[in-house]
Amino acid sequence: MILIPQAIRSIIPPMTNSWLAATKDSSLAVAIGFPELVSVFMQTSMNQTGRAIEIIFMVMGFYIFISLLISYLLNKYNDSVQYKVR
Repeated sequence: MILIPQAIRSIIPPMTNSWLAATKDSSLAVAIGFPELVSVFMQTSMNQTGRAIEIIFMVMGFYIFISLLISYLLNKYNDSVQYKVR
């Protein structure tokens, strides 16, 4: 019962990095043929509109938003589990 709270304090920063890396690496999965958000979105949108630059900016914005959201939430959680100095 004592080890879990102590372990959480040291696990949060590496876990944040791992989640961010997994989010960013999911966009690279298109290169190996894994159908995911970027490939489906790009194929559907390119067939209908033909505007590549705008679509790429929208996808980049989505990944930036998700990365910042994960980082913000886990940093807030990390702040809440750290020792409070009085």
